[in-house]
Amino acid sequence: MYISIFIFILGWVKPLISIPVCVLILFFLIKYFKDKNKKMKEKAPLYVNVKVLILLIVTVILVGTILGWTGVFTQTTDWYKHNAVLSDLTDKSWPVYYENGNEESMLTYYLGQYMFPSLIGKMFSSVYVTQAVNGIWAMVGLFIAIIGIFKVTKSDTSQKQLITLIITLLFSTCIALVQNIGKIVAPDLIAGSGHWIAYLNDIKLQLSANPILLRWVMPQVIIPWIMLSFLIDDPYDIKNYMLLFLPVVFYSTLPFIGLVLVLIIFVIIKFIKEKDKIGVIKEIFSLSNICMMCLLGTILIAYFYGNIFLDKPGSVGLSFINYGSNAIIYFMFILTFIPYSIILFKENRRNPFYIISSVMLVLLPFVSMGLYNDFVMRVSIIPLFIYMILCIKMLYNNDVNKTKKIILIIFLIIGSYSSMCEINDCFKLNTNKTINATLENNASREKSNITDDLKYNYYSYDIKENFFYKYLAREDIKK
Repeated sequence: MYISIFIFILGWVKPLISIPVCVLILFFLIKYFKDKNKKMKEKAPLYVNVKVLILLIVTVILVGTILGWTGVFTQTTDWYKHNAVLSDLTDKSWPVYYENGNEESMLTYYLGQYMFPSLIGKMFSSVYVTQAVNGIWAMVGLFIAIIGIFKVTKSDTSQKQLITLIITLLFSTCIALVQNIGKIVAPDLIAGSGHWIAYLNDIKLQLSANPILLRWVMPQVIIPWIMLSFLIDDPYDIKNYMLLFLPVVFYSTLPFIGLVLVLIIFVIIKFIKEKDKIGVIKEIFSLSNICMMCLLGTILIAYFYGNIFLDKPGSVGLSFINYGSNAIIYFMFILTFIPYSIILFKENRRNPFYIISSVMLVLLPFVSMGLYNDFVMRVSIIPLFIYMILCIKMLYNNDVNKTKKIILIIFLIIGSYSSMCEINDCFKLNTNKTINATLENNASREKSNITDDLKYNYYSYDIKENFFYKYLAREDIKK
């Protein structure tokens, strides 16, 4: 996670600021891992059989290839954006600026996944190298994420590890089942196919299956999965929250919102439970948390500020959904995950992770942001991952009766149908591969032929007044 953070800071920020910041961050990282190693000695290690390890590596390579990360198989339409970001980071100086008509803008996006591949591509002056490295880099991330999932689910045998791997790659809500019910109950309101529960003018709802996430928005999902494993493994390590989780915003802004909600709840729980309130306050305001917020936090806030607080049209802005006569849509949305909620309830009713995730999933469909309501699609990455972990742990829990496990397996299989449909879609003719794309053509608020999401999602405009541009950005390559 921090490799891309260091590349970004050193490549985009003035050396007088970037070098001291990176040195201090490195200091806190070293200190964290020294402390972590002491704790790890007290825990039993996780062993992965050599055969399982080889199978895992081969599976990750196949999955990454089939899902289009390397461009060999069909890439989704979202890959125009991924490839354009990779191309611009490779071909243009850092920071990346655009001139389009009367507009001057700066690339402002969650670039975490793209920084390391584009740096390697710059060294070889080749976008093709960048995109190849991007695929490999994502595979490395997915491998680490799955190892983390093995750890937090206590998948300590080869059989458990294989089951965990299969569930991770196929996990989904029961969206396919609900879609078919919707065709009968509300054929005019409920989306009958694809990824959506509803796709109306003002109501768009989707809870994405894992293969959909990995295929469409791979840069936004891998790091949150990895860091959620850290959180689940040690949820009350409050003094290191900023060090561990603040960088996630640079990879996936919307999942970061969901992650922050979880972190806040655990801080509150610890404060309530602990008798030493002063001690908890000291952990909240630890030297690590304060320094990381002041150093990395300031840079990231300044970088994203120009886009987040840009005056945007209502179609891509934040709003709240009033279902009114369309309330059936909301209940259909709830029905996609409620089977898991019911099955998990008895064993997890006092588990903060279960409670937070359930509340989050119930409330998410009342919020809309983005042309396709990315808010629901991407914030839900956090609670759905937690649900997946709880489902896997239940299968390995000897205190849970077999009937409940069988019912859970049935719903996991039902959910996997939409995942299998997505994987099957990967084998279609590749028509969306765009190697030399660029975001420069869309960097204009004046063009009427460009949709609002393309105009406003990737840029900071009026950059001469932008704090990052004026005070932090490297001056040697400013236009």
